[in-house]
Amino acid sequence: MSPETLAQRVDSLANRMTPLEQLPDRLDALTLQFSQFQGEVHGEFSAVRAELREEMRELGDTLRGEMGEIRDTLRGEMRELGDTLRGEMRELGDTLRGEMRELGDTLRREMHELGDALRGEMQAMNESVITRMQILHEDVISRISIVGERGASGSPRRKKRRPK
Repeated sequence: MSPETLAQRVDSLANRMTPLEQLPDRLDALTLQFSQFQGEVHGEFSAVRAELREEMRELGDTLRGEMGEIRDTLRGEMRELGDTLRGEMRELGDTLRGEMRELGDTLRREMHELGDALRGEMQAMNESVITRMQILHEDVISRISIVGERGASGSPRRKKRRPK
C-alpha cells in the first residue's frame, strides 16, 4: 500500500463527509415520511374501526329485526295452536258432557226400573204378610172362641205344672 497523500486523505474525508452531511436532512425527511405514514395508518385504522362499528350496528339491527320477525311468527303460531287446542278441548268437553248425560239418563232409568221392581216385591211381600196376619188373626179368634166355649161349659181348667 502506498502511503496516501494528505490531499488524497482530505478528499477522501470530504467525499465521506458529504453523504454524512446529508444524513440529518434525509433523517428529517424520513421522520416526516414516517409521521405522515403513521397519520395515514391511524386514519385508516380509525376508518376501518368506524366501518366495522357501522357494519356491526347494521348486523345488530338486522339480527334484531330477524329476531323480532321470528318472535312475531312464533307468537302467531302459538296463538293458532292455543286456539286449536282450546277448540279441541271444547269439542272433547262437549263430547264428554254428552256421554255423561247419556250415562246419567241410563243410570236414572235403571234406578227407576230397580225402584219399581223393589216396590213390586215389597207390595207382594206386604200382601203376603197381611194374608198371613189375617190367617193368624182368624186362628187366634177361633182359638179364643174355643177356649171361651170351654170356659162357659164349666169344664175344669188344668193347672200348669211347675217344673221342679
